[in-house]
Amino acid sequence: MRLKRKINEESMNPKTAIVKAAGLTYVIIIVIGVLNSIFIDARLIIYEDISLTINNILTNEFLFRSGNAWVLIMYVLVIILSVLLYIILKNVNKNLALLAMVFRISEALLGITTVLISFFILGLLNNQFNVKAIENTQLNILVAALLDLRTIGLYIVLLLVGLGGTIFFYLFYKSFYIPKVLSIWGMLTYLSMIILSFIGLLFPEHPEIIEMVLYGLGTLFELTIGFWLLIKGVNIQ
Repeated sequence: MRLKRKINEESMNPKTAIVKAAGLTYVIIIVIGVLNSIFIDARLIIYEDISLTINNILTNEFLFRSGNAWVLIMYVLVIILSVLLYIILKNVNKNLALLAMVFRISEALLGITTVLISFFILGLLNNQFNVKAIENTQLNILVAALLDLRTIGLYIVLLLVGLGGTIFFYLFYKSFYIPKVLSIWGMLTYLSMIILSFIGLLFPEHPEIIEMVLYGLGTLFELTIGFWLLIKGVNIQ
């Protein structure tokens, strides 16, 4: 009877569905991000060769559009995840949970701006804006500048990810909702995102291996916490 009552209480707990939704959203976000990075961005965007990049975009226009559409969906899911994590953690510290949510929503809004930059680049290449006076050399310079602007925007996105994520997992650490080791892992992961952001902004020519390692570790953590919330949930008691 006691076990049955406990199961009924958990199933009626409104946070159960919210936690599972947060876990599923975490997993979908990281899957979209990884697939887009590996199969679309890395294939089309060659920063060292703008002419090749332009050719890649024009010859794979639907793929480029699809990638940006999926990234747009990803940032919408980030907003949803931010609200879900706020609901889960607001009883721990409402002000900090709200601050973390603001950081993560700001991340999503800035991320959506980088998607707009991508579509603006495509519009330029397709001459949607009737800019006929631009020569190929000038067009290459303009596209290169816009891609650099998008990269800077993504590093700032990374900073906001790190700030929001660190606060959220500090609250998880204080709450005992998940094992302490996961909370500490989360704080370290998102702190590394802040560090990577400043490395990218201050040292544009930094070794690519730094990003590969830190992004890889971040991906591993976000998949882990996503599946943990989806399957194990949180210990509300």
